[in-house]
Amino acid sequence: MTALTQVQAAAPRPKSRRAGRATPWFFLAPFLVAFVAFFIAPVGYAIYLSLFIKKRSGFGPAREVFGGVANYVRAFQDSDFLQSLAHILIFGLIQIPIMLIIATGMALVLDSVKGKASAFFRTAFYLPYTVPSVIAGLLWGYLYSKNLSPLNQITGLKTDFLSSQIVLASIGNIITWTWTGYNMITLYAALQNVSTDIYEAARIDGANNWQLTRYVKLPLLRPTLTLTAIFSIIGTMQIFSEPFVLRPLGYVPDNITPNTYLYLTVARDGNFGYGAALAVILAVFTLLMSGFFLRHAASEGDS
Repeated sequence: MTALTQVQAAAPRPKSRRAGRATPWFFLAPFLVAFVAFFIAPVGYAIYLSLFIKKRSGFGPAREVFGGVANYVRAFQDSDFLQSLAHILIFGLIQIPIMLIIATGMALVLDSVKGKASAFFRTAFYLPYTVPSVIAGLLWGYLYSKNLSPLNQITGLKTDFLSSQIVLASIGNIITWTWTGYNMITLYAALQNVSTDIYEAARIDGANNWQLTRYVKLPLLRPTLTLTAIFSIIGTMQIFSEPFVLRPLGYVPDNITPNTYLYLTVARDGNFGYGAALAVILAVFTLLMSGFFLRHAASEGDS
């Protein structure tokens, strides 16, 4: 056997092309299994379930029969569901900008504060987010109580914060109190990642603190603000805990939010097919709203 033959025999054989192609799928398998099991399968089952309607024949119990798109047609004719979508749309248009403006202001203030004071205020601003939503609802329910509210006792008024006229604003206050600190931490972290060379260059060019904030910090925060706005839109569409906890304490209508109406449709009325159809429509509506905002933000950034 020649020396060349011995070297070729000792050299490792290259892996087959098929094995090389399978390697990425091997590493992706755990994620794909979890993704299919906990996302694709539930979504598929919800769509399947939404195609069935309850039908009663004679005096017997109602049974599930295939109804096609009947549940979807009913949903777009359901004034309560459409009104819940209108509630959440108006809510988001008002509450999300207010919350993000406050969070941005808090992040900018914290960015200018150094030392132990910065750590204290970061913790204080973030603390409401650590309170579970149910506990926060009960806490604010007490503060909103017409007869027990310390706010009414201090002012001498008898304001009913859970009346039909202002209950949506009261819920908005709870959401803002809970989530502003969370968004503030995200924006503050983005500011901390900005190179100090950029600030030094701006100051060398003669920029004062206001100009530094207006023309340097805020433009650099734009991508993070877009991200927090997208998350806020998705979170707004999912509001459930706060109005549900407040229901026994005051007048909170069934259709105050889509998720509240959806839950009552399933849990109280037992109409799983119609509830699944409402969930699918809400998911598509959330996707459309997020996509519309993202496209608008991208077009504003290009201009």
